[in-house]
Amino acid sequence: MATSPLRFSVCVETLFHEKPFEQRLEYVHDLGFPAFEFWTRQGKDMNITLALKLALHLEVSAFVGSNASLVDPAQRQQFLTDIHRAAALAVDLSCANLIVTSGPAMPGVPREQQQAQMIATLQVAAETASDAGVALALKPLNQRDHPGTFLSSSDEGFEIVRAVGNPKVRLCFDVYHQQISEGDLSHRLTENLDLIGHIQVADVPGRNEPGSGEINFEHIFGLLQELGYKGFVGLEYSPRVDATASLRAVRALSQ
Repeated sequence: MATSPLRFSVCVETLFHEKPFEQRLEYVHDLGFPAFEFWTRQGKDMNITLALKLALHLEVSAFVGSNASLVDPAQRQQFLTDIHRAAALAVDLSCANLIVTSGPAMPGVPREQQQAQMIATLQVAAETASDAGVALALKPLNQRDHPGTFLSSSDEGFEIVRAVGNPKVRLCFDVYHQQISEGDLSHRLTENLDLIGHIQVADVPGRNEPGSGEINFEHIFGLLQELGYKGFVGLEYSPRVDATASLRAVRALSQ
């Protein structure tokens, strides 16, 4: 069966970060990658970013929609305001995904109550996302790097996505975080691919380039191709070697 090549997206916050932001997009283009992603709009001129994106024929796969907590009722309005503003920018950039995280767990509050708060807030935010034609990508984080975070498990993340019940809310499956949190990557990807809107990759340990650690990325990339994954694979890692050389090596793992 013929497989389609993976669509890689370069995270310009972790790669070429020593260069001016706009120059990083030129590196992405020159290396032949189709897309880039970034974290927040702070410190960046989005007008220049849009102009360069168009001039270089690049896509924007994702950026962070909000850093407000999804489980804290006191931050609900801030989250919704952030998503409204981010969705407008996503329309301008033709961006596919807004990445969101749960925020820290609230001490003394039952877990079921916090999860219900997250689901209710995401259901409202999904309407804004739907109107803008963008998806919200809920990203679990591991407890080692982000102690106290509410959502670490992709299994729970998939439950939340199902409970929200809107196709514009999906999971951002970060292979690095999920290897640390729960492992069994192939099974989780295979069983839940329809609920995944964005994938990010880095190796364990160190969050370095795929191929530098314990995860068999040749297998993971081959599996995603076999499964017909159509979304982007975000390269969100800290290179141990020259960024250009590392990106070429990562791309070779999928060929």
